[in-house]
Amino acid sequence: MSGPRAYQLEEAPPRFERKTVYFDRFDVVAVLLLTAVAFVLRFFSPILPDLFVHPTHGPAITNCVSSTPVDPKGDSGTLCGLTYPFNRGYPDANGVLSPSNGQVFDEVYFPVDAYNDVKGMQVCHPTTQGCQYNYFDPEPPLAKLFIAAGEVGYGWWRATFQGASGDYIDLGFNTYGWRIAACIVGTLCIPMMYLLARRLWPNRLFAIAAATLVCFDGMFFIQSRIGMIDIFPIFLILLGYLLYLVHIQSRTARASIISLLALGVVLGLGISSKWIVLAAWASIVFLLIARTVRRNVDIHIGPPERPLWSWGRGEGPTVPGGVPLTSYLGVAAIALALIPIAIYVESWFPFFARGQFHNLQDLINYQVEAFNYHHNLKATHPYGSPWWSWPLLARPVLYYAEYAGLGVDHWTGQPLISRMANLGNPWIWWTSLPCVISLPYFIVRHRSFPATVILIGFITQWLPWSQISRVLFMYHMFGGLIFMILALAFVLTHLAQKLQGRGPEMLVAIHLATAVFFFGYFYPVWTGLPISESAYFIGAGTPPWGPRVRRGGIRDHLLVGPRAQARRAHRVWRGPRCDDRCVGQLRAVVGGAGRDGAHGCLWPRGRRRSRRGRGGQTPL
Repeated sequence: MSGPRAYQLEEAPPRFERKTVYFDRFDVVAVLLLTAVAFVLRFFSPILPDLFVHPTHGPAITNCVSSTPVDPKGDSGTLCGLTYPFNRGYPDANGVLSPSNGQVFDEVYFPVDAYNDVKGMQVCHPTTQGCQYNYFDPEPPLAKLFIAAGEVGYGWWRATFQGASGDYIDLGFNTYGWRIAACIVGTLCIPMMYLLARRLWPNRLFAIAAATLVCFDGMFFIQSRIGMIDIFPIFLILLGYLLYLVHIQSRTARASIISLLALGVVLGLGISSKWIVLAAWASIVFLLIARTVRRNVDIHIGPPERPLWSWGRGEGPTVPGGVPLTSYLGVAAIALALIPIAIYVESWFPFFARGQFHNLQDLINYQVEAFNYHHNLKATHPYGSPWWSWPLLARPVLYYAEYAGLGVDHWTGQPLISRMANLGNPWIWWTSLPCVISLPYFIVRHRSFPATVILIGFITQWLPWSQISRVLFMYHMFGGLIFMILALAFVLTHLAQKLQGRGPEMLVAIHLATAVFFFGYFYPVWTGLPISESAYFIGAGTPPWGPRVRRGGIRDHLLVGPRAQARRAHRVWRGPRCDDRCVGQLRAVVGGAGRDGAHGCLWPRGRRRSRRGRGGQTPL
């Protein structure tokens, strides 16, 4: 798995050198294997939910959770795969169930907006005044249209293969329908990371490490299994950087122009999904300009004859593919400005189609209102977190919680609870931090192009959050996570290459295996797998997926006689470790109402036709 040194500039080599191989049969096998594993984990989870519920009465392996709420009233039933978890909903101050269709966390927003976009185009028309499907959302619409595609697609499946009748969008408006698009795109992030890493540094070990880390990271995993918009811009950021690398490595003028235009299309789609892709756009534009400058300028610090540090001008043509500079500037203006703007405007088509927008001025006013929302929002939230704390995993966000009606742990007799938190894989996140910090060393000491791209990408996706005053949450680190993973894979591969031999590669394998172990350890936290309360709040060293051995665990279960039964009965857990006020707050927040009616705890929730606040979060 050797390749060029990490300090080499990975652009198209001179013509007399052997052409760099970025993808071969081994890569095909690796990509297919990692993609298959990622899809199984994302589509079929939670796996083995009955292991400690009734291990002798059910299948050894299953992806169905029995005895879980399946409707807004909380009736018990069985849910499998992406359909789980289902938030039963709790009554608000007016007795109205909220959410009403099983929505988890921000699924109370984005799938509903996606539904409204489709229904608005079906029911209303451009001259309609006050269409019932109008809404305000400070996020761009394209990612919600991806969710809508999943809803319509699943509705078509039900009508075609299950004999259901009705509108496709109505048939697909359920937990499976609004999660399937995120599942597919989230799975595709794994091969996309592999291709990106392989282009950034043609070293197979680097690509395998990066893709494996994405596959088994908690944030990538959970955002691929929930009807939120975040996974779509992340995929497009990965694709955008891949096309940037393809572009600068172009060998012909035609390949250069085509790749640049494709890059503009992808960046336009990304910005139309979420504004965080503007950071990727700015980074890529900066890197393209810097590349042109480096082709003509020697960078040095100190006297030219004896500089303290220097980075000589790069080899090859000034413009990728040898395109004439004047022609290239014209194509770049079209690709990096006109095309993204055109796609962004076109992405608002549902608003024009239902009469919410009548002209471009309405669109501009909406953008101003969205910007003002982000800029002026003063509402706080007890589970918000500062931007600098995210890499430390200091404040994970709980997406879902259920404390009743899930059954009883077979070994301890304790009632089962379910909690799903957007927690990154601690092994990946924490070991990536020194790797990110080390990137300037590779840039200064080795003039490393991969390290430069990774560091610029990380800075532009993370540091801008420091200037935002509104309440923020840890999942806003998602864009920076791409480059944390790349930094970790880069340093691991560099060490393996520098030390050489089979031993260093084994160390990389051990690191990746440890990441997989952590994934298994925190798997219940990322899937909402029903487990006992004592197993979740770890004591006696037991993993969250196992029984609590030293307190009413397997040993007591194996004992016979009334004395053992009495010991077990004495140790049965009787309820959550909080008073009625705590339970009321948990139900109000997890249920999405945003208000604890009994105690006046107010958090902003309304967004449809109003400004949006963040709610529905509980502490991990």
